[in-house]
Amino acid sequence: MGSKMGRRIFVIGFRPGSVLSEMAGKRLAESDVILASRRILDDLAGDHAQWEEFLPKVKVLDKTEQTVSFLRGFTGKASVLASGDPLFFGIGRVVASEFPREDVEVHPAVSSMQLAFARIGLPWEEAFFVSLHGARTKRHWRPADLPLLAGIHRRLMILTGGEGRGPRDIAPFLPEGCRVFVFERLGYPDENISETTPAGLLERGGEFLEPNLLIVQTGGDGLPREDVCLGLEEDEFEHDGLITKDEARAALIHKLRLPRQGVLWDIGAGSGSVGIEAKRIAPALEVYAVEKDPERARRIALNCRRLSAGAITVVEGRAPEALAGLPAPQRVVIGGGGEGLGDIIKAVSISMEKGIVAVSAITLESLREAIDAFKREGFAGIEAISIAASRMTPLADRNYMKALNPVFIIRGQRH
Repeated sequence: MGSKMGRRIFVIGFRPGSVLSEMAGKRLAESDVILASRRILDDLAGDHAQWEEFLPKVKVLDKTEQTVSFLRGFTGKASVLASGDPLFFGIGRVVASEFPREDVEVHPAVSSMQLAFARIGLPWEEAFFVSLHGARTKRHWRPADLPLLAGIHRRLMILTGGEGRGPRDIAPFLPEGCRVFVFERLGYPDENISETTPAGLLERGGEFLEPNLLIVQTGGDGLPREDVCLGLEEDEFEHDGLITKDEARAALIHKLRLPRQGVLWDIGAGSGSVGIEAKRIAPALEVYAVEKDPERARRIALNCRRLSAGAITVVEGRAPEALAGLPAPQRVVIGGGGEGLGDIIKAVSISMEKGIVAVSAITLESLREAIDAFKREGFAGIEAISIAASRMTPLADRNYMKALNPVFIIRGQRH
């Protein structure tokens, strides 16, 4: 089926030195223009004979946005050249999402992922793929997320790239004792493959050849208690007494109905316990822990490292002022004693298009203020519960149930 505009887009994957498939060659021949980045054009130079007839039609566009913009205004047949499989963290994914399905035809080559695992003879169906390129999306991560991901998955493939995201930069975030396979210039004549450890990455002299990628084999050891995604206990956190008790934390997280991805604000974060458990349950969440006390903010960062919570952004400052400029949230939890609670809920209301806000409070005044603020700001499905837990406590040679202070959880939703 052809496009109503007469436009056809062929996304052609290739690897240096590989032979084009018959169909890919046919699509290139019938294209009116061939779009390629300068790096791809340099790769073609080493394989000139195969590409000679196509080079006069090549238009160099280095940025993905430029390519998409050009294609939007184009009505003929265009080929877009990409490395390996264009749908594996490549431009094919962007083109496929920007244009009607009937306009786009993809011809993949062997991907860097397939080639890397083939080189070391490891199966890849159970691997987790991590891209450190560009902006963070569902499958684009930050180096600080790696301890959490390594604790969950036995085998990671990491696409490195960009400032602060090279092999040496991410080495401190990899678990001790793991095996690291380094692939430099994979598929090129000067390809280099080595096996090392995180310490070996730091100690290696010289620069790593670009492009490069890593395969990390953790063996499933991870850090202590990495098999636990919910149920961290208070004494596992560094805190000064300001921490959401285990029972209340479990109820709070339940009321938040955590999505697999999105943005969570943890306002009045204290020790960071709620945000940390949320991140361990849903690693793709972006968590912002907002805390006005500098020492507590420091402890949040420490707890993130100790408990392998991934990249939680600690925002030191007083809400609601500290919320300015943060990405719009889909989930918000508010604790910390209720100071300025109405103003905080108002600020959240302005930023949140839809989602859930859960407030943890211990006084009747905060309970009333939260309910009133939710009503005033137009939240729906407002509800409040009281958590009154008791814990078994020794008394001489017997035990009794010692009551904890009651906690109110107030939830409002925006649809």
